[in-house]
Amino acid sequence: MIRTGQWLPSACDGGSDSAGKKDDKGAQAAASTPSTPESLTAEQAQQALVALGDLPAGWKLEANTGMDKSQGADDDMVTGVKPLCAPVTAVLNSGRLEADYKANAQEVFTKTGDQTTVAQDVSAYPRAQAEKAMAGLRAAVEQCGTFTGKQGGKKATVTVKKTAEQPKYGDESLRYTVKIVQGDMQMDFDMGTIRSHGAITTVLNNYSDRGDRGLGAFTKALSKAGEKLAAAAAKTA
Repeated sequence: MIRTGQWLPSACDGGSDSAGKKDDKGAQAAASTPSTPESLTAEQAQQALVALGDLPAGWKLEANTGMDKSQGADDDMVTGVKPLCAPVTAVLNSGRLEADYKANAQEVFTKTGDQTTVAQDVSAYPRAQAEKAMAGLRAAVEQCGTFTGKQGGKKATVTVKKTAEQPKYGDESLRYTVKIVQGDMQMDFDMGTIRSHGAITTVLNNYSDRGDRGLGAFTKALSKAGEKLAAAAAKTA
């Protein structure tokens, strides 16, 4: 469940003074042009988060709450799974695919009077790292099916399935569902992960069998998250 956490070249061609002066001016202009950042800044990661107004009525933002279970909710973490399937549990455990991130932002929304949670993580990486992380997640979703691990010291069975509908967001996106069963307890998730350049966002809908599943809010949040991530990541292109 979701718990509180949180080169400049130089040259000499032996030409005229005017040519030399022209070259100097070009070098100065290049020196004054800021280089494009490799990944999102912390501020840009925040800008890629969905706003409360992006969701339907009846939802509220949970202050000081994040998706990262390593921040005081270790018993909820799923561990001990085979490497191929680890990307699925990594994103469930922390919201992120990679621990070595450059910037991160998270938020959690809950449905008033219900047990439904919509949460989002935005993480920044160098582009090659982000592309590799997404490839690993896609392989896990498409090949793992059902696998086992440990949750709170007890056996947990995890089932992951790629959804039939695959909306396209950012440079690449993946929508999938995850179910965790431990004894008589079951947790169900709608999930979507999007990459734009080196930034990755995951939106998660953790719902119960009582009340509104929250699918409408999740779908809106995922679409808006893709839009905002692309806008923020464009600054690093």
